Amino acid sequence: MSRNDASFQQVTSTGIRIVGRAATDLATTALGLGLQPPETANLLWTSRFKARPRIGGGSAVPVLLQVVTDQIRNEWDACPTLTRESGCARPPGRLHGLSWEVSGEAGAWRGELVWRHRHPVLANVACVTHLLIEEQQAVTSLTLSAAADGGPAGVRGMVGAGQARPRLLDPLRVALALTFDGFDGTPQLLPELEIDRFVREVMLSETRSWPVAVLAPMEGGGFLVPPDELASELFGLAPLYYMDRHHATFRLTDAIGDRRLSAYWGALRVYRPDFSCADRSEDHWLLLRERVDDPLERAVLIGQLGRFAALRHAATLAERRQTERPAPAPAVTNAAAVPAATVGPTAASAPPTPAPTAPIAVEMTGMLGYLQSTMQALTGQLHELARTMTEVAAANAQLADEVARLRTTTAIRASGNRTVERQLAELGALLRPPVETPDAAPAGDDAREEAESRPTLVDVVRHAASEYADGLLLLDSAERTAKESPYEDTDRLAAVLQAMAFVGRRRQEGGLETGLRAAFQELGIDYRAGISKSTSERLRRQYQFSGPDGQVHECLEHIAIGASYDPRYCLRIYFTSRALSDSRFVIGHVGKHLTNMTTT
Repeated sequence: MSRNDASFQQVTSTGIRIVGRAATDLATTALGLGLQPPETANLLWTSRFKARPRIGGGSAVPVLLQVVTDQIRNEWDACPTLTRESGCARPPGRLHGLSWEVSGEAGAWRGELVWRHRHPVLANVACVTHLLIEEQQAVTSLTLSAAADGGPAGVRGMVGAGQARPRLLDPLRVALALTFDGFDGTPQLLPELEIDRFVREVMLSETRSWPVAVLAPMEGGGFLVPPDELASELFGLAPLYYMDRHHATFRLTDAIGDRRLSAYWGALRVYRPDFSCADRSEDHWLLLRERVDDPLERAVLIGQLGRFAALRHAATLAERRQTERPAPAPAVTNAAAVPAATVGPTAASAPPTPAPTAPIAVEMTGMLGYLQSTMQALTGQLHELARTMTEVAAANAQLADEVARLRTTTAIRASGNRTVERQLAELGALLRPPVETPDAAPAGDDAREEAESRPTLVDVVRHAASEYADGLLLLDSAERTAKESPYEDTDRLAAVLQAMAFVGRRRQEGGLETGLRAAFQELGIDYRAGISKSTSERLRRQYQFSGPDGQVHECLEHIAIGASYDPRYCLRIYFTSRALSDSRFVIGHVGKHLTNMTTT
């Protein structure tokens, strides 16, 4: 072994380099460099797979270890190559750390990786990937988990939990033939004539231990999200079945016996393992058509399914780890408690020495038992306190969300009332005859002063870009189009942007229980999901806006303010909630109605 082999060395925070496998193990244990598998409460995603190489019938472990090594090196370029023969470790920090342990030999081998790294999407948030590899003869099994400190709360809710899906999974699928519960991740076509058997033998099966997903086509055929893409996102959590004809959804409803438990009009339904036809609709996960197309809504679903799988299988995984870990070494007996054998001529004449520590050992045993029971009681009280604090935090978050919703609704209504009052005042001024007084100021001075003191559309847009940066991304084009717009009701625009930020935050946190249309409608805002399908490609180009990174965003969703054709009383906010690189609402236009096939 080379002294410079990176697989067998550790550098401490004080600069000491420890070389050699035994020294590495010593550093890992004595200096606290090792990482432990995540606790059940922190798990976000768990699944178990069988693996085999794509070509040939050899062991899958060498290919698997190379893929894992390559992925880790994307964040830690000094990562040694993970091998069957030896483990390695990297001291854990807030956003990094690694522990690789191996035991056994080929044919009966086990490797365990605990890797602490950055969250794939959220900045300055850590995740832990836990990979357990078990090779028995020619069969290789993988147990892959994702976790975070604090569980879902540590990644800001179910959206972050869904986005924490292990990044190792996709490259492993490319390099290996992975299957879970016999499924390889390919979406399964569900013909109409097979639906009755599917409901009877799959959905109602008492031996089914995994959720099962069913995707319905839209009325005119086709899907908003391709089945292959959905099946890839659900891989490891639920096999995906899809119907290719709208008429087949009626057969599914008849077979279940309750339309509330069915899936139709482009919806995605995921049925729990204990499904029965007498269940309530809310017992099983459902994404309606407009929510299937939303990547954050799908992230919420992935987070819920991942958490469901983690809690369901965590007890089994913990039991397996406990039985497979080597037994602890026997306790060392106190040398003073055992009389030493005497050697020499005085041995026969020396009287036997009693064990003076026996009463002390009994007393220490009792003391340890008392301390153990006290610690157990204290642990139970701490768990109860933590549970209570979690419930209080959840109640406070719910209360804060309701207060924010009421404030937003009040702002929307107040802006509408101010608009009506201003219009009535203007109408009254037109109908009221002018009164000539010697010392009266010019008639338009008051109105002019009020208009000058009121913020402009550009001011409102700039304020929203700064104040609501966590929920809205306003592009330069939004500011430019606001400057060109003659729209007069700046208060209404400010209230609508505030409402968009509120809805955007709830969507990022997975708090929207309905689609965007219903969420905006609840606040009194007119949301349109897109433009006419007959709009030509030439006209569609006006809805494309460039972001700060050069990426082009197609902003087809829009908020309609005012029904007049006069741009002074009518405004449109064109945005997208489907930006690939951003979970915020990306606003590209704040101004007049853009041209489409129905514009007059």
